[in-house]
Amino acid sequence: MATTLVTEIQRAQTRLRFLSRAERGALIIRILHELKTHRQEVLGNVPAERCMWIDRLIASVSSTIAEIANMQDVEFNRVLTEFEKLMATLQTISHPETSAKTVH
Repeated sequence: MATTLVTEIQRAQTRLRFLSRAERGALIIRILHELKTHRQEVLGNVPAERCMWIDRLIASVSSTIAEIANMQDVEFNRVLTEFEKLMATLQTISHPETSAKTVH
């Protein structure tokens, strides 16, 4: 998982008012893709019962992309903030030598 996604999320937060619904949806799809990649590449050999949290998150995000993209700016920003923290944490856990820096 590249630190570029965290940067992409941060950039989107600064331009939030100007993001179209399509751009918001594309960002959520990109986040979802990174979650799926992390699940396969990093957690692929971990027993399924220990990965239920990420499987549920992936399923939940997959089924609500349109609703997330249509959120009001404040709500969407909160979602992005939580994804930013999650992505930075997953990056740190899976690649501690190249940890992402999160700016708040």
